[in-house]
Order: sequence, then C-alpha cells, then structure tokens
Amino acid sequence: MKYIRIASPDTEIKRGNNKIIVEIEGHEVNDFQSLNDLLSDKLNFPNYFGENLDALFDMLVDLQWLKQDSIEFVISDFENLLIDEGELAKAELMLLLEDVCLEWKEGDFNDDEWEMKKFRVIILGDKSLEQEIDNSIELLLKNFEESESE
Repeated sequence: MKYIRIASPDTEIKRGNNKIIVEIEGHEVNDFQSLNDLLSDKLNFPNYFGENLDALFDMLVDLQWLKQDSIEFVISDFENLLIDEGELAKAELMLLLEDVCLEWKEGDFNDDEWEMKKFRVIILGDKSLEQEIDNSIELLLKNFEESESE
C-alpha cells in the first residue's frame, strides 16, 4: 500500500474547519451496506449513489458537492471491518481506497472548475496490519487473475 497509512491506535487525529473526518469503526461496519450507509450519510452522497463498489469509487473521486477540501477516513477496529462479507472484502475495500487516494494524488484534473481535494486514509492499529492487508490484496488479485483465465 502506497497511500494508506497505518498509525498507532493512540494517534491524535488533527481536526479542522476545512476537513471532514469520517470515523469508520470496524465493529459498527460489518458489511458493505453499513459502510455505504455511513459514507453516504457522512459525505452527503447524492441520491443517485448506486451502493456498489464501482459507484463508491465514482463518488469518492468526485466529492465536488462538499465545500471542505480535505477528507480523511480514520479506520479503527480493522479486524472486525466488513467481517460479515467474507475474507477478501477488506482487500477489495483497501484496493478501492488506495485507487481513490492515487486518483486524488496523481489524477489528471484539467478542468479549471474542478476543486481538488486532499483524500487520506489512516488505519489505526499495529504495523503488522500492513503486511496482512498486502497479503490479502495479493490473494484477491491472484483469485481475480485465475477467474479471468478460466
């Protein structure tokens, strides 16, 4: 993971007037529906939000309806996040969030009216989570490649 940061659980999250902090507590977000509900509420997603991973990506790389220019996801209790969705669900979400961070960091936004946003993801937990996440992403990608070759 290049853009998602693992931080100690006692890390102090800086708050500000021009920043939205979305706190995602794993034990409260155990399926994709509860994740969609939380993000839709906290980020005021438009009514046309399709409530699937593709639609979530589209919403997170837009965010033009928000006046704040900084959005930060803070994920705690990672072990229980999306626990009802199966073993690779967290990997899917991490890939999506990594892609969103990449898009905001390195995307090609040539529209003069497009307001750039700072988008960060912080996972509160032990540093060993990084290897665990990388391993699950590797497994997810391997499974995808195998299904594509069939």
